[in-house]
Amino acid sequence: MSPTDALTPSATAVAAPDPVQRRSYLWSDGGRTVAIAFTEQGGRGPAWLLLPALSTISSRQEWQPFCSAIAEQEGDPSERPRLITIDWPGFGDSDRRRLAYDGELLARFLADVRRDCCPADCGVIAAGHAAGIALRAAQRHGLAFREWVLVAPTWRGPLPTMAGRRSRAFPLLRGLVEAPLLGPLLYRLNTTRGVLGWMSRRHVDVAGPGLTPQGIKQRQRIARQPGARFASAAFVTGGLDPYDDPQDWLAAAEALEAPLTVVVADQAPPKSLAMMHALAAKADRTLRLNGRLGAHEECGRDLAALLHPC
Repeated sequence: MSPTDALTPSATAVAAPDPVQRRSYLWSDGGRTVAIAFTEQGGRGPAWLLLPALSTISSRQEWQPFCSAIAEQEGDPSERPRLITIDWPGFGDSDRRRLAYDGELLARFLADVRRDCCPADCGVIAAGHAAGIALRAAQRHGLAFREWVLVAPTWRGPLPTMAGRRSRAFPLLRGLVEAPLLGPLLYRLNTTRGVLGWMSRRHVDVAGPGLTPQGIKQRQRIARQPGARFASAAFVTGGLDPYDDPQDWLAAAEALEAPLTVVVADQAPPKSLAMMHALAAKADRTLRLNGRLGAHEECGRDLAALLHPC
């Protein structure tokens, strides 16, 4: 379980990267190996693991505006933060195999990434649903970071959030999308540019990249990668939810030993915004961005300024 272009696993863990390096991490779980795409850039400064939000359009490219802003900050380039950005299994440029995706699988994955791909003194910046997965990994697998920054954090998938509860219909819907023949058709209907544009306007962006024709086209390309429907269906139906009870993720946040910053997205949908405020009440520091659930991308430069020096 080591990055495939490094000479040794330990070399990856301690060496400061060149300005930009694209790598692949081979993650094994339950006898299956999944190729994970990740990028490193920056200098010898503090290391941060950047976790993209989980969604149908999830990609580590969401962090590009933030990373660009960090790279443009004044000072010695060699001393800039070291930024490690990953794609989750089943999302982005990582393998999209048909796995039994759930919150526990992703929590195990994150614990392994922390061990194999990050230096000992690494911090984490997790967006959206990734925040809930990270807190579960801390609670169940001893995941620890120098500092925690959770941006527009959530813990519940779209359908359970809209319904306000779990339903026996959600796993059935997931099964339909995963099924051969019918599944690809259903998934294609739900990843048209019209649907993705509506989703972006309603939940993700205020005036960001997903609202332009080019942005929607790019998001559709991400959403329609071969095998994309499996992890996406799990997310939408609540299969990736790390908790059943909101009190559990609040307890996980309270148990953290390292400093916790919660960044609230002020224009997030009401139910998601309520989750953010509840978690912010447990944080050591609360910051705000004028965005929705994609605030880490749309407001990436503002986030870099808020966290400077990071």
